[in-house]
Amino acid sequence: MSVKEIGDKIYANLAIQNQSRDLLINEMHQVLKVTREAIAAIHRNELQKAEKSIKNAQSLLKSAQTHLKKLSQLPVIGLVHDAEGEVAEAALFFAFHQKEEVPNPEKIGVSNIGYLQGLGDLVGELRRYSIDSLTNDNLSEAKRAFSQMERVYATLITFDFPRGLTPGIRRKTDVARGIIERTRADLSTAIENRRLLAGIANLRNSLGK
Repeated sequence: MSVKEIGDKIYANLAIQNQSRDLLINEMHQVLKVTREAIAAIHRNELQKAEKSIKNAQSLLKSAQTHLKKLSQLPVIGLVHDAEGEVAEAALFFAFHQKEEVPNPEKIGVSNIGYLQGLGDLVGELRRYSIDSLTNDNLSEAKRAFSQMERVYATLITFDFPRGLTPGIRRKTDVARGIIERTRADLSTAIENRRLLAGIANLRNSLGK
């Protein structure tokens, strides 16, 4: 085989990988867009739209995983983990909102690393849900979200593996801890304000008698 023939063979292989890479990147952007739409829909209580978006994202992710098999020589796995994390976050948040059983990685269709990344990001959405619940004077839902935040953190903190094995997980765990502490303070303030208002109301009632 001549140098040209060898070069042509390598070129053809890289051309296929390049095409798959372009398709993969496009699909990852679509996954991110759709999952963000799903999370926004959950917060608006548009659950049918959210469920449809999550299923769409899962379908896109499955297609992307097909292209990924052709890209073993290229550093693109991080892109897939990021997209998987977004899909996992949306699916986990939807399940929480609906008070359903927590779905596992297999049910969502993501890798273990993508799932853990989704868990880490879920804490931020749970904080938003908790604050929105407080705004709507729904303390029980705010507490439910906070309890789930603590359970997620308690799970993430156990993954004390090298960064190369669990990329991004340690940073997301550290961020989650800060989010939880801020939410704890918000809940404490809300509970204390409730007690104060209840005390004032009782005093007014007693003075009015």
